[in-house]
Amino acid sequence: MVEILKLVPSPAGRHPSLARSPLPVTPPAPFDPLAVLLAETANGHERAFARLYELVGGRLLAVARGIVGRTDLAEDVLQESFLRIWRSAHQYDPAKGPAYAWLVRIVRNRALSAKTRAGKHDNGRAELDAERLAFDGPDAVAQVVRSEEARRVNACLVNLPLNHRRSVALVYFEGLTHKELAERLEVQLGTAKSWVRRGLAQMSLCLTRQAGADWRALVAADYAIGSLRGAARRGFEKRRERDARYCRAADLWEAQLAMLTEFLPDQPPPLHVWNRIEQRITDSRVSFARPLFWQAMTGLLAAVVIALLVAFVR
Repeated sequence: MVEILKLVPSPAGRHPSLARSPLPVTPPAPFDPLAVLLAETANGHERAFARLYELVGGRLLAVARGIVGRTDLAEDVLQESFLRIWRSAHQYDPAKGPAYAWLVRIVRNRALSAKTRAGKHDNGRAELDAERLAFDGPDAVAQVVRSEEARRVNACLVNLPLNHRRSVALVYFEGLTHKELAERLEVQLGTAKSWVRRGLAQMSLCLTRQAGADWRALVAADYAIGSLRGAARRGFEKRRERDARYCRAADLWEAQLAMLTEFLPDQPPPLHVWNRIEQRITDSRVSFARPLFWQAMTGLLAAVVIALLVAFVR
């Protein structure tokens, strides 16, 4: 689609005082090429934006398809998500997690909204086999190309008890509500809720190696996985804005759960969706430029009229 960018992290300059300092030096954060592309996109670089779509568009489409269940709706979600990314790339904060997790969050939120609008019962749904994804570990070849963090989070999911693993996978990958999960697994609503909460608690233990996860972290996990809906979700978002502890916990869970999507099928993103994205960006620029053009022409015409009036009076 576009020429591959050769993204190589520039060596950090060494300050003379650092060599004499007895204080421990914090290891640098891993190089994140997606973060570089987002930074360039924020500056209006279309080539970087195209490269971003080329790198992650296919997997993000799989994320959306797993939730909405239809390819056409998933493509609409992908299109609108990338238009949002184009407009809001400057809002990405590397301190809150990797760029990929930020992109997954945008797509999942839009996909969940699209699913709600489309209705719960859709005969055209082609369901993602989330249960199989949770049951089976990736093959040896896939393991090599996945990130270390993705392998670690996936291992914590795969090692959960059967019912907990199924529940967490179905809620996250297919965007099921607790009620939908209970119907899918043919259990009581309370049982479905309990399996999700226990699965997240055990994943927290696996990921942090700390027994007894903080209750804020578990509420944040419910939010990140999509269990909180309606007023409960809006209430958490307000609390997240006010309390840094909730914000940090939610950011961490969203980043960790996003790593699971690295094991989704990764295919080249659809070119026709990219063409629609480009067209929408072009149209927005034209619509923005037209008022400015007519304002300039009106001002110029007014200046000419004034000059003629002044000349006539003289």
